[in-house]
Amino acid sequence: MRRSDERGIALLLTLLVLTLLVALILEFDAEARREYRDAAAFRDNFKATVLARAAVQAARGILQQDFLKDKKAGQSFDALTDVWALPIRDYAIGDGLLTAQIEDERGKLNLNDLAAAGELEAKKKKVARVKRLFELVQINPDLVDAIVDWVDKDETPEPSGAESPYYQTLRPSYQAANAPLQTLLELRLIKGMTPDIIAKLSKLVTVYPSEGESRVNMNTANPLVLQALDPRITQGIAADIVQGRPFKTIQELDRVSSFEDIGKELRQQNLYDVKSDLFLAHMVVRLNDVARNATVVLQRDPNNGTSTVKYYRVL
Repeated sequence: MRRSDERGIALLLTLLVLTLLVALILEFDAEARREYRDAAAFRDNFKATVLARAAVQAARGILQQDFLKDKKAGQSFDALTDVWALPIRDYAIGDGLLTAQIEDERGKLNLNDLAAAGELEAKKKKVARVKRLFELVQINPDLVDAIVDWVDKDETPEPSGAESPYYQTLRPSYQAANAPLQTLLELRLIKGMTPDIIAKLSKLVTVYPSEGESRVNMNTANPLVLQALDPRITQGIAADIVQGRPFKTIQELDRVSSFEDIGKELRQQNLYDVKSDLFLAHMVVRLNDVARNATVVLQRDPNNGTSTVKYYRVL
């Protein structure tokens, strides 16, 4: 009887040890799997970041390809029918897939025009153009005064604007830049600007070149941007311009009869063109369960088609 009890105890101990071993093995396996997943996620994050940088080179290559194609054809214009304007979807790049869209920054109103020095009358016209655009997209045009104050060099506030004394009352406090905008994200610092307003404007305004004085590409500009150029450009005239695109030269815009007289006047003011040298690319690189969003602004050399990076951001 005693021997039988000893065997029972031994069996229980064996089962207990076996249970503990199984538990330890399962815990070790779970920990190993977690570490493997973490390592794989780190690997994919790193590779996706590298591929996002490689995608910038792909965008540069597309812009140069377009340049060489135009040079071979003896053309000098940029339009939404060009190869750079075509969306890229699930293009294999390394181990990942690239989705991208390139936009023409010259097809937008440059907010840094508001900072450009010059005659008072010329400045008033620039402010009026931006205010017209705000009205067209149903944004309070008084907000333009705050942008003017942010980018101009003085500390004298516009009627509805704000200079450093206003921003110093905020928590945390800061100074007005009194310098050109470096990115559109900087708009978040300006009085009255909200993420929703910035999102509305993102396809219609630019901050490049930072020195302002930029001409709008009539081949790529949104109809609302076309209307903002001059109060005489109605929705119908903007539609006529869009219908007549692409224009190979600025003189070809005279074919649009409803715009002809206005166009000749604006041409003398050097307000528009039909070619571009500044482009923004929105890119998404996906690798397994990891996605990297990248934004790059490229300036293309009009002589050889190579591009330099003016701005790069990856998330």
